Amino acid sequence: MIKAVARHWKPVVFVLIILGILLMLYRKSNNLIEQNKHYEMQPRQMPTFLTNLTGDEEWTTRCEVRYLGCFCKEKPQRFFKPELVYSMRNNKVQECYETCSKKKLRLAAWSTSHCRCGDLLVHHIPLSPSNKCEKKILVYPQVRCPRDDISVDIYLITKFCEKGAPTKKDLSIHFLGMFKLPPDFFKTAILAPAASQSQVTPVWCYVYCERKEQTLSMVTAANKCHCGHTTDQFPIHHVLELKANALTDSHTVAVWRTSAQDFRCDLRIFLPPNSSEQIFLISFPGAGNTWMRYLIESATGVFTGSIYNDQFLAAKGFLGELDDISSGRILVIKSHRAMSNSSKSIVLIRNPFHTIVAEFTRKSYNESHTWLGSAAIFHSSKWNRKVGKMASKWLQKNLSYLTSSSRPLVVYYEDLKQDHVKQMRRVVDFIGFKVTNLEERLLCLQLENTGLFKRPPRKDDFNPYSRDQTELINEYIARLKIYIKENVTSAPPLPNYEREL
Repeated sequence: MIKAVARHWKPVVFVLIILGILLMLYRKSNNLIEQNKHYEMQPRQMPTFLTNLTGDEEWTTRCEVRYLGCFCKEKPQRFFKPELVYSMRNNKVQECYETCSKKKLRLAAWSTSHCRCGDLLVHHIPLSPSNKCEKKILVYPQVRCPRDDISVDIYLITKFCEKGAPTKKDLSIHFLGMFKLPPDFFKTAILAPAASQSQVTPVWCYVYCERKEQTLSMVTAANKCHCGHTTDQFPIHHVLELKANALTDSHTVAVWRTSAQDFRCDLRIFLPPNSSEQIFLISFPGAGNTWMRYLIESATGVFTGSIYNDQFLAAKGFLGELDDISSGRILVIKSHRAMSNSSKSIVLIRNPFHTIVAEFTRKSYNESHTWLGSAAIFHSSKWNRKVGKMASKWLQKNLSYLTSSSRPLVVYYEDLKQDHVKQMRRVVDFIGFKVTNLEERLLCLQLENTGLFKRPPRKDDFNPYSRDQTELINEYIARLKIYIKENVTSAPPLPNYEREL
């Protein structure tokens, strides 16, 4: 009897093992989706940002992300291309953009059940803002997603996630300077919890304030950590010193800009359809058009558009790039050619010596809006051939910009760089759009004045122009200066762009 049972027991066990393996493989294949498959994230406990603020410092994964807003789109079309979709059990947005970061994809769309990752927004599907998502920050316009549509929060990953504390180099990049303590500093700033003085380091303070979603981390001479935002009593341009020195003065504070998002000027909306007139923002390529769009969006909270439908710019947060320019949902429309059908236009003019260098660099480096490039590219025969043509186009295009509109607002790049807040007041007044929280947004712009599309200044002191090229460009500058003085009386005089021979 025992021998008979033993003979039948082994095959039964073998069959059960095989069935168990097949079941496990079936479940695993059902969970994984990549493109058309499903991958199910394993549940895990999200670690706190700092596991022990007053003991040994242990750091979790740090990501730099920008919340773009709550959006809806019809099923079953994609949000992104390429698009990876992950089902979620823990319903944590941090897991979503950490997963996208691991895949080296910069866009993350998060809902309560799924996470979508990608690099480019789908071109033919403009997104509409909604107030349906859990974070009801975008409350205007009152748009709700239909029942069968997808509603998601979209995030832009501006820096891929890293594990560990910020390095000294990171802190040096984000250091704003030494400032005098304002009268109301201790009333408006957040004081960090008490800790031993040896633990209140700039890194410790930086991460604590970042965790609290505060844009400024500040360390006083008393070795106290404070967090906060720019205010009218603490303007960030009143810097005493740009180098980080030992704090000995009780009236001085060292300030860093954290990677936290400043929601006061960082969220944008689309206007209701047909609610705005067509106002074009026109400039010669390389004059700073994209940067100015960023400033206008930050000051007004409304998306700007473009005649070019640049998916690269859309993927970086310029969601109005994919909108129809005749929709009436956007404030201004980017163009590099004169638009004769517009009665109002903003004309952005920049020093041609700098404009030509910027545009030549962009075309030499795969249309990059931010790459600085090497000085070696200006020692080529291509550069020598292009300079004269680009200088002539600079003059002709700016003349056509000024004559194509009956009401041009002229803005000089150099004035924008020197005082972008003052120039944004001019622009907002010219557009005629009423911004209810304009002053708060302009305060925010003291910090958020560059965005993702402003080239860093070139540190190498070089002059790529020959004497003949300089003389030619000086002549074109003089001709434009005379035209503006005689024909565009509402515009400020053209700055002295000429260079000495």
